[in-house]
Amino acid sequence: MKKFLYLIILVSHFSFGESFKSRLDTNAILIGQQIKFSLKASNINSEIVWPNISDSIFDGIELISSSNIDTSIDGNNISFFQEFIITAWDSGVYYIPSFSINEQLKSEGFLLNVFSIQINENDTLKDIKSQIEPRFNLLDYWILILIALIVLCLILVLKKYYKKDIKQSNAIEIQPTIAPNVIALKSLEKLEKDQLWQSGKIKKYHSKISEIIRSYIEARFKFIALELTTDEIIMNIRNKTSADNIEELNKILARADLAKFAKSKPIDLENEESMLIAIKFVEQTTEINDDE
Repeated sequence: MKKFLYLIILVSHFSFGESFKSRLDTNAILIGQQIKFSLKASNINSEIVWPNISDSIFDGIELISSSNIDTSIDGNNISFFQEFIITAWDSGVYYIPSFSINEQLKSEGFLLNVFSIQINENDTLKDIKSQIEPRFNLLDYWILILIALIVLCLILVLKKYYKKDIKQSNAIEIQPTIAPNVIALKSLEKLEKDQLWQSGKIKKYHSKISEIIRSYIEARFKFIALELTTDEIIMNIRNKTSADNIEELNKILARADLAKFAKSKPIDLENEESMLIAIKFVEQTTEINDDE
């Protein structure tokens, strides 16, 4: 049973210039091939009834999809357009009927020929050919070969220079480590030549003596003397040298602390004494295998 979608347009009853047409992309397809079928009404200014197309209308033809009805207005005239996607799954000839939207306007019908894929019975089935192995042509790969040769040459050159650098680095004489007592005595000698206390820089002079002796103790007795107080240094070194050395060490470090923090100003004799005690302490606590 045909179902109709009613579009009632109440305008003038004149139908001059009105048209209703149908269109089919092609009238010959293969089984399962999809084509477009469309309906178009133009310059409509009278009452119409738009057809509601479904599978039941097309005998043997399947309706895949349909678009919405597209309308456009030009003054008192209205145009309508709708498109359908159809196909058929059996070979044969099928009739697409005509459709009408009123007594005066009717579309044309179409015959649709559906063909199956034809196979020539005279053709014989042939075996699948084996894969053809590509022929190796040296000329086809000359660029790759050239690049490989360049890379190889670079590797050989780099390897040669690398070995040369290793030999040169191995030939460099390793400088022996300077003994802590040597460093300390040279530093004290330089400090004495700078004549700091003679030029009024007494605080800096005693600070330098304290720093040199603390660095020496740190390297010689293997504990962090630069960050310890004088009392902490004496506690750590008490069992590592003689009591006389401990007493002398405490004297110059305490004097340096007073000069730095208590703004004490040792006299000339004390300034000279601190240098002598520092040199004596280094010499008397030097390890037997220390370089002098």
